[in-house]
Amino acid sequence: MEYRRLGRTELEVSILGVGGGYISLLEIEEGTRVYQRALDLGLNYFDGRYGSSSTMLKPVIKQDRGRCVVVTKTHEASYDGAMRRIDEDLAELDTDYLDIFYLRTYNHDMRQAHFAPGGSVEALLKAREEGKIRFLGLAGHSDLTALAQGVETGLIDAVIFPLNIVRREALEQLVPVCQRHDAGMVIMKPVDAGLAPAEVALPWLANQPIHTMVPGISSMEHLELNHRVLDRPSLALTPAEEVEVERCRQELEHRSCRICDRVCQPVCEAGVPIDGLLYHDVFYNEVRTIGLEQILTFPLAGWVKGRMERAFARRLALIQSCTHCGKCEEVCPHGLPITQMMDNMVDEHLAVLEAVRERGWTERYADAPAPY
Repeated sequence: MEYRRLGRTELEVSILGVGGGYISLLEIEEGTRVYQRALDLGLNYFDGRYGSSSTMLKPVIKQDRGRCVVVTKTHEASYDGAMRRIDEDLAELDTDYLDIFYLRTYNHDMRQAHFAPGGSVEALLKAREEGKIRFLGLAGHSDLTALAQGVETGLIDAVIFPLNIVRREALEQLVPVCQRHDAGMVIMKPVDAGLAPAEVALPWLANQPIHTMVPGISSMEHLELNHRVLDRPSLALTPAEEVEVERCRQELEHRSCRICDRVCQPVCEAGVPIDGLLYHDVFYNEVRTIGLEQILTFPLAGWVKGRMERAFARRLALIQSCTHCGKCEEVCPHGLPITQMMDNMVDEHLAVLEAVRERGWTERYADAPAPY
């Protein structure tokens, strides 16, 4: 496993890290088992604070805290709110410090709120002074220029942002700014929420000027695959791999939502949250990536099974409320066939609802405690 210096933090991080968004859907014991295997494989960057992911991770990092780079996030913009979240994370992880604490920054309004007097950046500076965190970070998946302006302040040590074979605007909008300020670069959504095959997407990304990547891992099999495709003598792409990267890029160019901070939603006659339906929903992404047949035997947490019917029924109602006015497609900067993409989801959602109802998950797991 290759390790890289994470910018001016001087932390040495494995090129492959672990994102916690999908692990958080698993039973706690299974999630801990996945984290443990990641550590055994040499991964040391752990992206946390999703559901029960901190509970899963806690016994793993306690084995060798100094070896592990542990990061968490918040959207809190106030001083008090950010301080509260830091203290909560320290308690949940049972650790004395967090290596990086990220502020979710999807647009310029959020950036301005974080950096305002009495805002969350002041809290992070105080927390660093007190030894609760080591480094300040920003996290965003929408307007990357907001992240770039945050880095330009000189206060931000690391940034986590999307970059993959389809979505490449970071190479122009953000990466050069990070390089000038020697800020750490961590990549979210490296396999485009499961749309791009890891065998193609991860080696391509490893050849970009980044430090580590954190694909959302749903299972031990996903972890082993991701590790295998990056654990090779040379990360340089072969000519055949270059051809496959371009083939995948062209195939996904008009299938992949870029989460443009709700550019399409304001024009929607029905008020449909389009980016959430097309891309940003962990329940849907999990089923789409793993497949319905396998998800029914997957070690999902009880609270996930208890919410599955409600989540997919709500999604289906939103999809079917679309009036096909076409206004979303008029403003989409990437020319996505949005209405057709949503129409194509209907049968899939109906199949999930039928399967969940047949198994009585909603009733059987109605009392399963949720982590939030």
